[in-house]
Amino acid sequence: MGQAGRIEEAIPHFERAVRLKPDYAEAHNNLGVALEKLGRTPEAIEHYQQALKLRADFPPARNALERLQAGR
Repeated sequence: MGQAGRIEEAIPHFERAVRLKPDYAEAHNNLGVALEKLGRTPEAIEHYQQALKLRADFPPARNALERLQAGR
């Protein structure tokens, strides 16, 4: 299972964090990272966008979103 298994295990925890505190930009970003690593790009983009709505000056989400939208 390896790294992908650990990421899959983490996703429910990130999803719970987002449900409990929907205005927590870091949780949205972390969920985006995990989803992106599993190839779930559209979902990752949604969470990066949400992180930026909450915190427009959040470089990790902005960089990830720009990278994905550029197709890299």
